[in-house]
Amino acid sequence: MFGKLAFRNVKRQVGNYLIYFITVSITVALMFAVNNVIFNKQLMAFAESMQELKSGLISITIFVSIIVAFVLGYATSFMLKLRKREFGTYLTLGMTRKNILSIFILETMILCVAAILAGILLGVFIYQGLMALITNLMEMEFSFASYSASGLLLTIALVVTVFLLSSVTSSLYLNRVSVYHLLHGDRMVEKKVKHPMFWMAIAVLSGIAIVGCCVVFYQTVLNMFQNTNSDQAGFLIFSCFVTLGVALIIFHIGASKSIVNLLLKNEKFRNRRTNTFILRQLSGKLSANAVMAGFLSFLIAFAIIGSNVSFMQKTSEKLTLDKIIPFDITANIDPKDPSPISMEQAEQTIQNYSEIEHKIPYRYYASQDNTLYRQTKWSGEGYEGLNDTFITESDFNQLCEALGIPTVTLNGTYKIIADIPQVQAYDFSSTQLDLNGKTYCYGGILTDVPMFSYYYFTSIVPDEAVQGLDVELDCMAYDLKQDRYNAEALRQELSYQTTSRNGQYLIERCDYDLKEYGRIQRNSNTAIFIVGALYISIVFVFLAMAILALKTLSSLSDDRQKYRILFRLGTGEQEQNRTLFYQIFCFFLLPFVVPVLLSVPTAQICTKIMEMSGYAGNVSEVVTTTTAIAFVVVAIYVLYFIATYLIAKRNIVHHQQ
Repeated sequence: MFGKLAFRNVKRQVGNYLIYFITVSITVALMFAVNNVIFNKQLMAFAESMQELKSGLISITIFVSIIVAFVLGYATSFMLKLRKREFGTYLTLGMTRKNILSIFILETMILCVAAILAGILLGVFIYQGLMALITNLMEMEFSFASYSASGLLLTIALVVTVFLLSSVTSSLYLNRVSVYHLLHGDRMVEKKVKHPMFWMAIAVLSGIAIVGCCVVFYQTVLNMFQNTNSDQAGFLIFSCFVTLGVALIIFHIGASKSIVNLLLKNEKFRNRRTNTFILRQLSGKLSANAVMAGFLSFLIAFAIIGSNVSFMQKTSEKLTLDKIIPFDITANIDPKDPSPISMEQAEQTIQNYSEIEHKIPYRYYASQDNTLYRQTKWSGEGYEGLNDTFITESDFNQLCEALGIPTVTLNGTYKIIADIPQVQAYDFSSTQLDLNGKTYCYGGILTDVPMFSYYYFTSIVPDEAVQGLDVELDCMAYDLKQDRYNAEALRQELSYQTTSRNGQYLIERCDYDLKEYGRIQRNSNTAIFIVGALYISIVFVFLAMAILALKTLSSLSDDRQKYRILFRLGTGEQEQNRTLFYQIFCFFLLPFVVPVLLSVPTAQICTKIMEMSGYAGNVSEVVTTTTAIAFVVVAIYVLYFIATYLIAKRNIVHHQQ
């Protein structure tokens, strides 16, 4: 009997369940896609040597489960409120709470099965898209990815578990709620907001705080790149994010409790058409849901920010790799602590993986005088052993010629190579170098050339200037015929065990920088970061939109009665449609507009970071990404808004007989 009733209720409530069903189906699809990525044989074979990738994928699926439980648990509570009058009637007719709970759980399980089927069907396509994205990020060859039975079973198990947990939430609600509340809860009147001007002042101050956070964050980023004193940057950035989150929430609380009440005092505005009715409808809804609107705005804002930052990282990581490891392999041998693997041995090993096409020897020299380092923060206590380093003009130019970048002409001066803004902020213009009995004046700083070894900065000096200086590093740059090879295995062969500086433990050391190994490492980390950020962002946005939609639909019974009165006062169908449209649009818009507007400062900050990192030519990618992310978020917003409006319209608007 209960089974037939539950099935009939699902058919009868199909319109009201649409938002719930869409959210659950998309969530299941995302879970299915991510779980199949975890069990993908191609990725797992690759990830056997990339623990970061494997751990990242596992962390994502754990987070998926937590988010799904939260989404469905919260959505279920709104579905219960949507039908509280119906359940109250069941209790009045003699059903027990246990009977009602059984019916609701059966309905939920029917939806669960339908959502699993629809979600897996959608997830089949999302999975291929996700694999295409991951393989593109990791610069692997994409092929049609096979599906995993383990991924399917894990998805089903997680979804069923989450639905069972949501049933527990339903049971707790139905056991505590009174019959009166179920029958008459929609008649309860919201208390009138007191002191709307006070709440408006709160909203204005919070808005100023939001703008202030963006400005402070922007200035902090500038200081990190331009100033020497950036020790407090991490704390300031964290404080900005925390303050931004709190300010967003408080802003929406203040705006929700003030805007409508202040508009009601504007006689000209409120007397226009059905504006008074719309404002009265919004007054109670916005005030009662002020905190919710703030938290939803918080979720959407950080979804947008996280997505932008993740794609910016991908662009910067690729460009940074080309800057710090410009050649396929670079050897850095310390003559004071020579490697047990000589260059000759290393070359023989390298030939087993890829043919060496070209090699360039060069050296770094060191001066104990430290004329340059004494002017920076990297001198004194804690920086012992950090010396001024030099590369000769001829060595530097032959490296530049091999890379196809401009060479330098010193004409008796010295130039500084620095790829970090902290060095660029120092003024070396009056600093002279005394080397090999000659004095060399400052000839400028180079910021757009690679660093051929790991130093804060290096000086290019005439060849004769290094005579008599100690050799800091013996280096060799290798160009390989094939730049794709088993970099993990090669690095393992070129690594060795040595003791740490304090001699307390063994460490693995490799004196050969492999660009391919660095590419794999960075790409795997970036892939997990981007996929994780995108997944979290999508869930946050869908969660926010679903909650807004379900919150709107949960008051259908109350709205139906009010629109009946509006109809009896002579308001036609078209005017009712317009009124309902503006009512729902305003309710959706409040927590949505500020996060989308934050895309502008987010894009500006990301663009500035790219410019100051020396990648000004790639800022267009940041703008394109920001626009695309904003477009996707708006599309999700429109999808849920239209679905909510159409469902509400079908249930609320009264037609002429």
